[in-house]
Amino acid sequence: MNQTSNQKVMFYVQHLLGIGHVFRAVRVAQALAMAGCETHMVWGGTKIESLNTDGLHMTYLESVRVQNEDFKTLLKFDGTPISEAEKQKRGEALLAVFHQVKPDIVITEAYPFGRRQMRFELLPLLDAVKNADWNPMMVSSIRDIMQENRVEKRVAESIDLVKNWFDLVMVHGDTKLISIDQTLQGADQISDKIIHTGLVTPASIDMDVPPSISPDVLISAGGGAVGLGLMKCAVKAIQHCKKHPKNWVLVTGPDLPQTEFDQLQKDALADTRIIRFLPDLARVMAAAKVSVSRAGYNTLGDILRAGCASVLVPFSGGIETEQLRRAKIMDERGVATLLLDEDLTPESLAASIDSASQTSGAAVDFDLNGADNAAKLLVEAYQNHTNT
Repeated sequence: MNQTSNQKVMFYVQHLLGIGHVFRAVRVAQALAMAGCETHMVWGGTKIESLNTDGLHMTYLESVRVQNEDFKTLLKFDGTPISEAEKQKRGEALLAVFHQVKPDIVITEAYPFGRRQMRFELLPLLDAVKNADWNPMMVSSIRDIMQENRVEKRVAESIDLVKNWFDLVMVHGDTKLISIDQTLQGADQISDKIIHTGLVTPASIDMDVPPSISPDVLISAGGGAVGLGLMKCAVKAIQHCKKHPKNWVLVTGPDLPQTEFDQLQKDALADTRIIRFLPDLARVMAAAKVSVSRAGYNTLGDILRAGCASVLVPFSGGIETEQLRRAKIMDERGVATLLLDEDLTPESLAASIDSASQTSGAAVDFDLNGADNAAKLLVEAYQNHTNT
């Protein structure tokens, strides 16, 4: 995108368990920077050393995360619960960035449809935006498939917050794949504020550039927070695979504990290589005979860019429904082979890989330029905002 804007943007991102949404947010933020916006990202989770944040002004709050999939207990980096005083300190730091930057556009990733645990600092931010004398625009940035069957009280809370505090809800999806009203309860009440940007994915893959590694079978687990079960199964599945019994690469993700990573390396057969991270994951996917992964948003983007044969094993722990919904859609469209988490065994994984290897992935016509689209739509929306 050509540099045509000079707005200041403040983008709040807080990852609590998985890190997939962080990559989406950074891609959107960098597209805004490329469009000429001075883009400030306020980061509330643990720092990810492998993440490229070039072009962004980064502010790191004291990191917090959740203990497990119930998302109830907020912990600091050292594993101890965050205190009320520390919450107040974080909130003050967040407001300090807002008043120092004086952003024209403020974006909260997931909130108010997620990150409810962070309302101790986000509600004061909303109030500051509402009362700022320079009239900033308030935006929510969400993925295309939301958690379903939410408690009615929580749904009403989210919808009321959008009605009263937000100017725009930016949905990073393509209605040809799924529209947000299929999974977001109450979407009809805020339809005038919703825009779909298309899917936020990596740039188009230039296969003239060789991949960093060329496996027959690539097993990846996103950030790694919920991928251990898949990885343990994969190290045993290779001996049952008929089509591709060698040259497997397992990408665990940076969040897998070191002890578990070390154990996987001990358990792996000679034809299996285990690494934490691939900077060119989509290119490696495109080169692989079969890709196996969870069914998170970013993984889907990589698969669609790569056009590879793939097996999806959606994470379904706790109350999560998003990955299962996405994986079923991809299976129905012929894009991927679905293997349910509860059916995952070394034998079933090998059989799914053998089955997927006989396909090449269905042709799709989805908008994969969601980051650039989002930047353009935000700049246009801000111009309209200042004229009202």
